[in-house]
Amino acid sequence: MSDLLEKIFSTGSYIPHGHCYLWQSELIWLHIVSDSLIALAYYSIPLTLVYFVYKRKDLPFDWIFLLFGAFIISCGTTHLMAVWTLWYPIYWLSGILKAITALISIYTAITLVELMPLALALPSPTQLTLMNQQLEQQIRDRQQAEEQVRELNRDLEAKVAQRTAELKQSMNQVQDYVERTALAMEAAQMGSWDWDLNTQKITWSHYHEILWGDEPGTPERTYEDWIRRIRTEDLSRVEAAVQQAKLNHSNFSEEYRITWEDGTEHWMVSYGRYYYNYEGEPFRVMGMVQEITDRKMAEVTLQEQARQLNEINTQLMQTTELVHQRNQELDRFSYIVSHDLKAPLRAVANLSQWIEEDLGEQIPQETQHHFQLLRSRIARMDNLINGLLTYARSGYQSVTVVEFSLNELLLEIIDSLNIPPHCTVKVPPNPLILKANRLMLSQVFTNLIGNAIKYNDRPDKAVKITAQIQAQDYRFSVADNGPGIPPEYQERIFEIFQTYNDPKQQEGTGIGLAIIKKIIERVGGQIELESKLGTGTIFHFTWPISPLDTNGYSSERRQIPELTI
Repeated sequence: MSDLLEKIFSTGSYIPHGHCYLWQSELIWLHIVSDSLIALAYYSIPLTLVYFVYKRKDLPFDWIFLLFGAFIISCGTTHLMAVWTLWYPIYWLSGILKAITALISIYTAITLVELMPLALALPSPTQLTLMNQQLEQQIRDRQQAEEQVRELNRDLEAKVAQRTAELKQSMNQVQDYVERTALAMEAAQMGSWDWDLNTQKITWSHYHEILWGDEPGTPERTYEDWIRRIRTEDLSRVEAAVQQAKLNHSNFSEEYRITWEDGTEHWMVSYGRYYYNYEGEPFRVMGMVQEITDRKMAEVTLQEQARQLNEINTQLMQTTELVHQRNQELDRFSYIVSHDLKAPLRAVANLSQWIEEDLGEQIPQETQHHFQLLRSRIARMDNLINGLLTYARSGYQSVTVVEFSLNELLLEIIDSLNIPPHCTVKVPPNPLILKANRLMLSQVFTNLIGNAIKYNDRPDKAVKITAQIQAQDYRFSVADNGPGIPPEYQERIFEIFQTYNDPKQQEGTGIGLAIIKKIIERVGGQIELESKLGTGTIFHFTWPISPLDTNGYSSERRQIPELTI
């Protein structure tokens, strides 16, 4: 360490810097004066900065001034060393001081660059002046607002005082009202009570004491006087209702039983209401009580009747289940019967066909006609069996409601009936969308349209279908231009096995119209007939609108336009 210090402060074999100036006095004194004045200035500037930082405690970056001071002092020291080395060549010390000055200079430059954005963000004097003006304006505004608040407080205090006076007057009116209604309540055999929550004082009316089986004369009561008469089974429920009304700021009404001193039990109903102050705290509860023993006795009777009704309902459910089982048995029986009946019919039809094929032209023409009549009777019997099955099932099939287009349904039916080319059918267009049992409605339209074509002997057969929307149902019509039905047959044709067949026309089974009448009445509709001989027949029937089947239509009666096919 001593060697290092000796080396730093040693002049060694170096020559003084003055030799470079050839010891010319004017040149040497020029450097001495210049470096000395620079050093003096460099040492005075840091003192000024330190004094400035000391006086201005609010400077945001006061340490940067101290850093500048260190930088300037180190620079001044290098100038002093330049004067010293004119005579004493301690260049190691001079170099070390320059190195220290360089480090401080670089650190100061880097710090200044990093600090520049923060320095630029500081408000300028103009900005500070504007901010001061804004702050002064805010102070004036706040003072005005505080004055307004004080004025509002004075108005509020006056209103509170007025409202307090009005409240006192209202309380007096309430008290008067209670007193005036006491007589009316006793006339209605109703007692009243008043509970002051602040003093816990409870007052019963004259009739309240009577309802509790007490001798009148002790109107001031306690909460215990009330609960000791209530049946234990009812007490918790009543107290819970009273507490809930208190929390919800609502009225309460509860029925409960009490026991008189003589041991008899009586039913009571209590009505009550809490009253609250401005802080929302209850300070009073008022209510009335009425005996309902007679009503309750009429109810312990209604419950017995309800029990009996439940028993009847149970029996009805059992009966319904039995009917369902019987219907299933009927389905199985119908299937067996239809199978056992149809099998021989098919055999007879096949045998007659085979006989004709075997004998060929040997069969007389009259016998061939008899064979044809035989097969037509077999076909009619087959249709009769199918109709009987449909008629039997139509009374108990489940009603499945779906949404569908009436127009699409009618077009499907017409396509399935293989309408002759010379026959025209007019149907309503697309807009009518129904929610109904599509299968049942299809059966009705299929039968009516098929009959209108089947029993029409005119070359220009025509069928017209219309639909109307009414308040509670749809009204449909199927009209033809056929021969019509005589009046004496118009009621009978809806009965099973009853039919009107013109000798020139095909024979019917007498089941089809009975089936559709049963279907329509099953869903709650009606069917009727309008016919004149020679002018055709119109079947009108109604079909209830499903509760969901509004479709945006109004309930007024409207005719759906027609589409010709």
